[in-house]
Amino acid sequence: MIKNLIKVASFNTFIPIFYPALMLPLRTFRKKAIGMLNFKSGDKVLIPGIGTGHDLPFIPDDVDVEGIDISDVMLGIGKVKLKTKGSAANRKINLVKMDAENLKYPDATFDKAVLSLFLTVVFDPKAAMAEIVRVVKPGGEILVYDHLLSKNAVTNAVSKSIDNVLSYGFTNPARVLEDCIEGLPLSIIKTLPGDPIGFMKGYLLIRS
Repeated sequence: MIKNLIKVASFNTFIPIFYPALMLPLRTFRKKAIGMLNFKSGDKVLIPGIGTGHDLPFIPDDVDVEGIDISDVMLGIGKVKLKTKGSAANRKINLVKMDAENLKYPDATFDKAVLSLFLTVVFDPKAAMAEIVRVVKPGGEILVYDHLLSKNAVTNAVSKSIDNVLSYGFTNPARVLEDCIEGLPLSIIKTLPGDPIGFMKGYLLIRS
């Protein structure tokens, strides 16, 4: 789609080059954030915007993972990493090219979803979040960890206007979590501060 041309170009060209260095400082927090999820053996887990698979080392071996992304390059790197490192025999990891705003899965397919640095890069976070909620089972957990703002008078005034411009770039640090999940059957049950100034946070949500 036209709206994703810049994003696809970014994630197929220069982002894969710098991605490992960008993700390295977040490794410790990524592990803590994913640890907020209550995994059960046999869970089906959706990871939209999986990139090259930086979340996978922290996902238990006894759950199945469906990872999607709009970037052929990022998915290609992820598939090479899986072949190189291997995975547990009882574990299924499937990497698929797909737009998170139009998921090709039936309702209530997944037990959990992991949204790592996702809502600040997807073109329309509300549309993507609605699709993710649709495919997660009632009672399922959704983890969000990202550099999202909190809703207040200042963010109310500036975030949406900024988003109208930055939504066409590869990232938008001015998005507000509450705006992304507004009107959806979700409850925030736990928050994890990530950095000294509290900008990067983890949020554990339950789908009602």
